[in-house]
Amino acid sequence: MNLLLLEPEEVAAGGAIALDLRRATHVREVLRLGVGGRLRAGVIGGALGAAEIVRLDADAVEVTFASEAPAPAPAPIDLILAVPRPKALGRALQAAASMAVARVHLVNAWRVDKSYLASPRLTDRAIRADLVLGAEQGVTTHLPEVVLHRRLMAWFDAAEPALPVGKRVIAHARGAAMIEDAIGVGHSGPIAIAIGPEGGWIEREVETFAARGFAVVALGAPILRVEAAVVAALAQLALLARLRPFSP
Repeated sequence: MNLLLLEPEEVAAGGAIALDLRRATHVREVLRLGVGGRLRAGVIGGALGAAEIVRLDADAVEVTFASEAPAPAPAPIDLILAVPRPKALGRALQAAASMAVARVHLVNAWRVDKSYLASPRLTDRAIRADLVLGAEQGVTTHLPEVVLHRRLMAWFDAAEPALPVGKRVIAHARGAAMIEDAIGVGHSGPIAIAIGPEGGWIEREVETFAARGFAVVALGAPILRVEAAVVAALAQLALLARLRPFSP
C-alpha cells in the first residue's frame, strides 16, 4: 500500500476515519506507525493528501485526512482485454489500475474459456477490490471504469464507435509493425489497445479490429502471458508518451 485510499463518504462524514481490517492491519504490521504518524493518502476519484493517525489500539485504527493536491489525471488509454483466466484477470486489472488507464473493456473472444465469464472475479465487488489494490500500488486515486462485454461483436457495434479519437492498436504475436511504429514517439493523446486471451486472437478477430482502424502491432519478440502483456504494453505506451522526437 503506497497510498492509503479513502472512500469519498468516509471523508465527507468529517472527523476521524476508522479504517477497515485490511487497511488497519497494513498500518499496524507493515508500516508500523503509531499515533501521530503520517502517510500518503487520497480520496478515491479525488484529491491526494496526507493521513494522520489519531488512534491506534487493539480495537481500531483511526486517521484524519488533509488534501494537498488535486486528483491526478488518468492516462488517456482504453484497454480492450479479452477475459483471461480468473487469477490472471485480477493481476491484469491491478496493473491497469496502477497505471491509471481511463477504461477497461473486458470482451469475449474465440479463445476465451466460457467458464471464465462465470467467474466470481467478474463481480463488481471483486473487480473494484482489484482496482483499489492497483491504485494503492500506483499512487493514484483514479479507478478505471470497467465494463464486461459478453459478445465481441456487440462491443464493436456499441462501444467501439464511442472510443475517443486517437491511436488504435491490437497486440498480436505476428504484428505487422512494432508498437512504437504505430503510436509514434511523444504521442500523449488518446490510445486504444487491444490485448487478446491466452493463445491470442484468431485471424478473423484480428481482421475485424484492423477493419475498424486498429493497427496490428507486436510488443516485442517474446510471446507473453496476458498479465505480462498488459504490463509490457502499458509500460511501452508510457515510455513513448515521455520521449520526444529527435531533432538534429
